[in-house]
Amino acid sequence: MARKLASDKVLFIALVALSLFGCVMIYSASAVSAGETSGNPYRYLIKQIAALALGGLAAFAVYRTDYRRFAKPWVVYGAYGLSLALAVFALFRPPINGARRWIPLGVTMLQPGELLKVALVLLLAHQLARKSEKAGDPERALLPAAFFSCLAAAVVVVQPDLGTAACYIVLCAVLLWLAGARARWFGFALLGLLPVLAALLLSADYRRARLLAFLHPEADPLGRGFQAAQSLIAVGAGGWFGNGLGGSRQKLFFLPFPHTDFIFAIVGEELGFVGAVALVACFGVVAWRGLRAARRAPDAFAAFLAAGATAMIVVQAAINLSVVLALMPTKGIPLPFVSYGGSSLIASWIAGGLILNVSQHEVVQREP
Repeated sequence: MARKLASDKVLFIALVALSLFGCVMIYSASAVSAGETSGNPYRYLIKQIAALALGGLAAFAVYRTDYRRFAKPWVVYGAYGLSLALAVFALFRPPINGARRWIPLGVTMLQPGELLKVALVLLLAHQLARKSEKAGDPERALLPAAFFSCLAAAVVVVQPDLGTAACYIVLCAVLLWLAGARARWFGFALLGLLPVLAALLLSADYRRARLLAFLHPEADPLGRGFQAAQSLIAVGAGGWFGNGLGGSRQKLFFLPFPHTDFIFAIVGEELGFVGAVALVACFGVVAWRGLRAARRAPDAFAAFLAAGATAMIVVQAAINLSVVLALMPTKGIPLPFVSYGGSSLIASWIAGGLILNVSQHEVVQREP
């Protein structure tokens, strides 16, 4: 056996391409509205570039650190505890657009729920690796993994942010499945979560409205079904090759906040089916290289770390694309690396740095 000494260049190129493409699309989607509201059409682009620089530095630091240090209990539980405490602190801040998800930091805002995703990846990887190596049974990690995931989900649900809470639960489920947990446990979990999910969906007027809009978008196209309808119009208007970069009409005050959660709709309108598929394929490359790094990892912790970071990116992307295409009710989930949002971009790059870190330690077969 021989160990690679270089990180995965294909993955690195895919992550850089997604980030740079995101900057281009953010400017295209936001220039008109930003110019109208603030007088500066580059407002969101400048903030995204600043976040990209910070995310790149954070990813480089993570990449250059021996991944075994991330397995130390004080690192794992310290990162989780600090992120969770910040998410709780956000609950006591004044609401922004009806939610308490952000902490003001001068000229920018911190969304602790995004950082909590990375911390949860570290914690789950630590728990699964420890149970696999010491007890020989990853199912022994079921209870602690479920506890910490549900605790994080409960905090962000209160903010409220049901979409991010769903990401935590799905991330936990993906890692447990990769660890070899038996199907019956997922069945039990599903039976327990369905009543909770139903109660959450029906407990708030805006959630019920979103659910009804998803089930019957044509019933109120100018009200609760407006955003989903405008998103589908944007995607459909692009045809095969799109209207050209900058040629979107839906971004002109039809589709709300086109540079954030619904930026994929603008991609479809301006670059068409071909551009949209190319973007999805880029996430496919991230999934392929991330799982490849996990499969070739030198130990269990590295394997779960790479798999968890990959799942964090890919699961969030899948949820975002499903919402934009009206395959799921509307959720406030950004498209990793592409949507506007500093906290999301930095967290995504930290996850990318974790995968790149593990990839440079891949165990490969010697050539005969």
